[in-house]
Amino acid sequence: MSRKFSKLGPLIALFLLLGNALSNFAQSPAPELAAPPVQWPRSHNYDVLHYKINVTFDWQAKSVSGETTITLKPFADQFSEVELDAGQMEIKAVHLAPGTPLKFRYVNNQKLIVTLDKKYAANTPLSLTVQYVASPVNPQAIAFITPTATEKNRPSQIWSQGEAQTNHYWFPCYDAPNDKATSELIATVDDKYQVISNGRLIRVTAAPAQHTKTFHWLMQQPFSSYLISIIVGEYAEVKDHFKHTPVSSFVYKNQVHNARVALGKLAQMVAYFSQRLDYDFPYPKYAQVMAHNFPGAMENITATTMSDTAVHDQRAHLDLSSDGLVAHELAHSWFGNLLTCRDWSELWLNESFATFMEAMWTEHDKGRDAYLYEMHNNQEEYFRAWNSGLRRPMVTRLYQDPDALFDAYVYPRGAAVVNMLRFVLGEEMFWKALRHYLKKYQWQNVETQQLVVAIEEASGQNLQWFFDQWLYQMGHPELAVAYRYDDSAKTVTLTVKQTQKPDEQRKWFATPAVFTMPVDVAITTAAGEKTHRVWLNKGEQEFVFAVDAKPLFINFDKGNYLIKQMTFARSDDELIAQLLGDTDAMGRVLAAIALKTHKSDAVIKALAQAATTDRFRGVRLEATRALAEVPTAATKTALLAILKDKDAPIRRAAINGLSNFKDASLAATFINIMHHEPSYFAIADAARALGQSAAPQAYEVLRTALQLDSYQDTIRAGALGGLAALQDPRALDVAVQYAAPDYPLEVRLNAVTLLAAIGKGNPRAMDTLLALFKEEGAALPLKFSALQAIASLGDARAIPLLEEALKAPGLPPFAVQFLTNTINQLKNPTKD
Repeated sequence: MSRKFSKLGPLIALFLLLGNALSNFAQSPAPELAAPPVQWPRSHNYDVLHYKINVTFDWQAKSVSGETTITLKPFADQFSEVELDAGQMEIKAVHLAPGTPLKFRYVNNQKLIVTLDKKYAANTPLSLTVQYVASPVNPQAIAFITPTATEKNRPSQIWSQGEAQTNHYWFPCYDAPNDKATSELIATVDDKYQVISNGRLIRVTAAPAQHTKTFHWLMQQPFSSYLISIIVGEYAEVKDHFKHTPVSSFVYKNQVHNARVALGKLAQMVAYFSQRLDYDFPYPKYAQVMAHNFPGAMENITATTMSDTAVHDQRAHLDLSSDGLVAHELAHSWFGNLLTCRDWSELWLNESFATFMEAMWTEHDKGRDAYLYEMHNNQEEYFRAWNSGLRRPMVTRLYQDPDALFDAYVYPRGAAVVNMLRFVLGEEMFWKALRHYLKKYQWQNVETQQLVVAIEEASGQNLQWFFDQWLYQMGHPELAVAYRYDDSAKTVTLTVKQTQKPDEQRKWFATPAVFTMPVDVAITTAAGEKTHRVWLNKGEQEFVFAVDAKPLFINFDKGNYLIKQMTFARSDDELIAQLLGDTDAMGRVLAAIALKTHKSDAVIKALAQAATTDRFRGVRLEATRALAEVPTAATKTALLAILKDKDAPIRRAAINGLSNFKDASLAATFINIMHHEPSYFAIADAARALGQSAAPQAYEVLRTALQLDSYQDTIRAGALGGLAALQDPRALDVAVQYAAPDYPLEVRLNAVTLLAAIGKGNPRAMDTLLALFKEEGAALPLKFSALQAIASLGDARAIPLLEEALKAPGLPPFAVQFLTNTINQLKNPTKD
């Protein structure tokens, strides 16, 4: 699954939305936390050898009619009963292949228990066939996408999504990762459609009289059942190859040119990963298939399913890259598919290594500095999760549900931990160990301890200490760093204190009192830089270094490998010297970030210099963001100069910084950007900034910008955001128009924001929001955005509808709280 945690995407968006909204209400004390339950790897008394799945579809009923034959062998003698996962199905019949009928029980609409015709001895293969109808199919498992009255251009598609344990809603199986089998998929569909699945296509059989085609796919290498997939749709194939292996992207027929822009490096990635891992791509083909409304991307074996938003045009490519998404899913071919976590508690072995390899493609394609900056951003994603209260070890058997594990710990933090492992082992031994791990455990299920052993076998290094603190315990070192210079002795004494403490709310998860790690300390004087490696292994340590003169600056943890939170008091002069003179790009990046809160003329001058001249875009971006924090005449001049940067994201950071001035005199600049900037996203940012400027001409310019088409309606959404900032009541008609179901989610969200900004006391605004809240099938973030807007408008007419919504069964606690607080606010409005 993609590193953006897409399985939980709607919920995450909801929590982000509610995080802002609920801050407006009085909060009750946080409930006392309870330890999650223990989840052991699943036991099973048979080994599946092969699945043969034969299906047809009823588009109108959204159902699957199927016949699945499962070949298995018992682990022990006296085997007489088979338990299968089969969710929400009507079981028509079960029989042995070739035909003996078998008795069965169907329990809780989830478990199919089949009584065999006799007792079988251990290791005796047997095949049983289940005939069934899955209707209605769980939409998390298999989706039927069809045009609607409000979305007439939606493609007709069927796609499945089996991770973590939803494939059993469309075919009976053993739905846990700790079993591997081969597979066949035979699907009959209308002859205008293609079927894309796992392995290689054996044959396509046409039935002209029925206007159907039957596709037969075969996967001959073993894999876990959650990776079985199917996509039905109309596609064009963009072909490439690695050696003799087909490498393809299946895209919509009008996307072929844009697919070459957005997805064009796929074959290069296959070649690079094969070389870097010393293990050629191991399957008969690799395909990635675009799907409408698919949540991110999923590494279904040999047939990755990917959101169709991964395809973008040349202008969007100025800001967007699908390379990370493509590389991540491809990397699962080795980490996750070839080697698969034994159970979900070991998910990091799939996702962390795929996220790390994603960054390795960045290093190969864009250089070492870009790789280290990506790792810095991974660390920052983890810290956001940690600071928000999401805290756990990376490997734990304490969790509520497997889906809850697809979080910041197995994606960004996990990649950052693999990066530290690379640093600790060194380049040669790291890659030697990883290659040994892959070859030793190919086609198997794996646990963390097998990786530990593989590392020791390949490198001689026992790194149990590393895994104990970073994988099995939670948290990170919190460091207080200081230094003093002794001019007479020509020494620098560096003091490092570890101040992290156990989490009192989560006592069932341990935090190391002391983290052990090597750290590189680079000391730069007028004569140059010297790097010293030290080991942190005590609560408080002193390190003494000989120097030739007083340091200009000290870079603690050169390369920023260590996941840490650190206080290190340094003067403006030291930070400026590091920003402008450090050989380490990450040292310059972190100096720019540290200077965000500094406001001296010298700091602003240095940030402006770094933002316009540094050779690494990450430094220019962070320096621009730092300048945006300080709205002065000098920073305005600097930000205007940065608008000429060659990289669109940096120009956008300058636009957003200039928007903070809310200065009508900048309107001409923003309008010029809207007329001449090649980046869709920069135009959208300029539109929002223009609205914040409150310039007299802003309304007409923004109304005109609403007519501009762009990738995912980015410019239109930006224009609506600008009108919301402008708060001109003349925009009400526009807000009502673009809140309608005809428009993409981002446009509608901005239209709702506009209604909230200008709709107080206007019945049309409230009617539009109430209709949106009642709209069947509207996205959850949109419904809650409408709810926020209703609360802000303070119209008591909404109370009956919200009270009715509160009665809906199965509402999660946060939704109940939000609805209750909104109703109370409407009943008891505060006076302005």
